[in-house]
Amino acid sequence: MAHDKIVVGVDIGSTKIAVVAAQGTSSGSRQNNIEILGFSEIPMPSGAVVNGSVENIKQVGGAIREALQETSTRSDLDIGVVNVSFSGSHVKVSSQSDGVIRQSASSGEEVTQRDVDQLVDDMYRAWIEPNFEVLHVLPMEFVVDNSMGVREPVGRTGIKLGGNFLIVSADNQSILRTKKSLADADQNLRCDKMVFGPLATGLAVLTDNERKAGIALVDIGDHTTDLVIYHDRIIRHIATFPIGGRHITSDLAIGCGIQYENAEQLKRTFGSALSSEVPLNIEILVNFLTGRAPKPVLKKNVALIIEARLKEIAAMVYAEIIESGYLDKLIGGMVLTGGSANIEDIEALFEKVTDMSVRVGYPENLERTAKAEAVSNSSYSTAIGLAIAGFRSIDSRVKSVCKPATAAATTTVIQREKPKEPKEQPIKKTPTFWDSFNSIIGKKDDSLGDY
Repeated sequence: MAHDKIVVGVDIGSTKIAVVAAQGTSSGSRQNNIEILGFSEIPMPSGAVVNGSVENIKQVGGAIREALQETSTRSDLDIGVVNVSFSGSHVKVSSQSDGVIRQSASSGEEVTQRDVDQLVDDMYRAWIEPNFEVLHVLPMEFVVDNSMGVREPVGRTGIKLGGNFLIVSADNQSILRTKKSLADADQNLRCDKMVFGPLATGLAVLTDNERKAGIALVDIGDHTTDLVIYHDRIIRHIATFPIGGRHITSDLAIGCGIQYENAEQLKRTFGSALSSEVPLNIEILVNFLTGRAPKPVLKKNVALIIEARLKEIAAMVYAEIIESGYLDKLIGGMVLTGGSANIEDIEALFEKVTDMSVRVGYPENLERTAKAEAVSNSSYSTAIGLAIAGFRSIDSRVKSVCKPATAAATTTVIQREKPKEPKEQPIKKTPTFWDSFNSIIGKKDDSLGDY
C-alpha cells in the first residue's frame, strides 16, 4: 500500500470538538480511500460556540488543545497543520455571474485549466456585503463565447470564458475568532483550509453516484439545519434554516418539565421520530434534580414531542427543495446527517413528509480498520470530510474552491465597483416556499400523531 500525505480535520461544533487525522491510500480500486490514524471528541463548554460562531476564544481554544493532544497520542503524530470547519447563521450564500476575455487567446485556441482556475480565483474579489469574506467559490455552469450551460469548459475553443457561481461568505469577525481560538490552542498551529461544514460532510457521506444522480444532503446540527443539493456532481443550491437539534431538546425540557441536560440525555437514549411505533404503556424514569426522586415520563409523549419538531424541519427542507426547482432531478433522494440523524425512525418520518427516498449518511471510503469503525458515525462525519478535503477538491473541475486560510488572514478582499447593491429577486415559481411549507405541514397524516 502506497502512503500519501497526512491531513487533520478539526470540526468546531456548538456541543463538541471532533478531530480526525487521516492518511491517503492508493491500493488498486481503493485509491480514493483514506486511513484513519487518530481521532478524538471533546465536549464544548456551553455558550462557547453559538449558532456555529465562536464566542469564547479561550474556552474553544482549550477544547481544541485537548482534542489535538488526544488525537496526537492515538496517532503518534505531531500535529501542526489542520483543516477547520465553519458554519452557522453568519454564513451567507449568493449567486453571481462573471466572465473574462482571454486577451492572449485567439478564437482557435482551447480553454485551459489555468483559464478556469484564474476565473474562479477572480471571483474571490466578487461583490459581497461589508464585513464579510468570500471563503468558497462553487462553479455551476460555464459559458464559452456563445455556448451556455457548459459543464466542462477545458478543451473548448473560444475567447470569452464566463460562469455562474455560488459564493459562500462568512462574517469577518467570526472567522477571526476561529483563528484566534486555533492560536490559543497552539501558537504554532496553522490552518490550511476553512471549509463550510455541510460541504465537508458531503465529501464524507455521499457517494459519487449519488452526487451524479442528484441528492439532497440535510445536515441537522445543534442550532441550524443545512441543505445542500447536488446534481450531475455539481453543487446547485445551499440553504440554512435556524432550527436544529437544540430546539428538539428544548421542546422535551419544557414538555416533560425537566432540565435541558436531562432532556438531551432523554432524546439520545429513548428518542423516536414516529410516535405511532411506540406503545402507550412504556414509562421512563428521568433524573431531573439532585436529591429528588426520578420523574416518570411516557415514552409515547417523548416521541410525540420529537416527531412534531422533526416534521417541521422536514417540511421546511422539502419546501426549499421544491422552491429550488430540483425536486424532480434528485434521483438519489435525501441523505440525513448530524447528531439528530441518529434518532430512531427519522428516515421513515422524512419519507412520509417528503415522499422521497431517505437514508442516514455515514462516512464512506474508509480503510476498514478498528479506528475506522470507531469513527463511522455522524459525530465524526464533518471532521472526516475536512480530512478528505486535503486530498480531494469539492469540485473536480477546478484546482480548489476553498480560499487558503492563511491567505484569508492576510489578504484584504477587494470589492468590485457596482452601481448599487444587487437586490435578491428569486425566480417566482408556483408554489412559493411558504405555499409549499404550509401545504406540507398541513397535510393530514394520522400516523404522525396529533400535536
